[in-house]
Amino acid sequence: MKNILSFIFLILSIYLPVNAEEAFPNKPITIINPNPPGGFVDNVGRSLAIALQKTFKQPVLIINKPGANGSIGHAFVANAAPDGYTLLLTSPSLATQPAIDALFNRPPSYSLNKIVPIAQITSDPAIILVNPDTGVKTIQEFIKKASTSKDYLAISSSGTYGATHLPMAMLENAAGIKLKHIPTSGGAPAITLAIGGHVNALASAPSVAYPQAQANRLIPIAQTGSKRSVPFLDTPTLKESNINVEYSLWTSLFAPANLPPQIQQQITQAVREAVQDEQFKQAMIKGNSIQYYLGGDEFNTFWKSEVKKLQDTVKFIGKIEE
Repeated sequence: MKNILSFIFLILSIYLPVNAEEAFPNKPITIINPNPPGGFVDNVGRSLAIALQKTFKQPVLIINKPGANGSIGHAFVANAAPDGYTLLLTSPSLATQPAIDALFNRPPSYSLNKIVPIAQITSDPAIILVNPDTGVKTIQEFIKKASTSKDYLAISSSGTYGATHLPMAMLENAAGIKLKHIPTSGGAPAITLAIGGHVNALASAPSVAYPQAQANRLIPIAQTGSKRSVPFLDTPTLKESNINVEYSLWTSLFAPANLPPQIQQQITQAVREAVQDEQFKQAMIKGNSIQYYLGGDEFNTFWKSEVKKLQDTVKFIGKIEE
């Protein structure tokens, strides 16, 4: 009997750890948002977390780790254990920071090869808004004022080279104007500066811009997408205004590299189900964010092209000393 029991314990010691590893997830999952609360990434992330909990049958927590154009949160995930329990929901700033570090000849904050793409969740245009006191109501008037004013018009953003700075820098280059840039730590602080009249304008996600436009605190004068989006159907695109700029504010999910294939597949499938959840769909509609799911090879292809485009934009802008 003693030999039989010893044999059973030996078998259990061999197989139980394997089974425990396969039982993903068996504890809460954390999604890192590298921005402050209140921005467009936060709005999408909190709705996504609720939908993912239904599939994972585990709590899904959103943790904000803002700072340094998202680098603090990005680096945290890049260096996290590749076990599926730490994920990253972020914006175009993920792609730009390595190029920014190279521009300033400094050690990289993180390497993109330490982060693996999972899925794109949303894709929105940036909405260009002005404070009513600026005295303009169209993008043409804004450009004219920027060109003729004695002092530079001021803009705010979520951070230098960040997701909402890039489209305004693209506008500067395309229109041949110069703007005074006031970076902040995220989309919510940036829009607060504009509402308070501390800056003249900014680019913002539709979900953040819409309440301010509805309340007439800020005036939408242009959007950066390929076509007009709801609810800004009366606001022209930059290309419609003969300004050759097209840009998307997307949110996408990533994980630490070297994620076990089976776990990556489970997360991808869970996200695919989450974006089809009716509560999530309604949250995106209510928040004026455009749901745009890409997964698998399709998202990998998009991500590679997006990295090149955004990093080329950073190089085109050049070094900006703050």
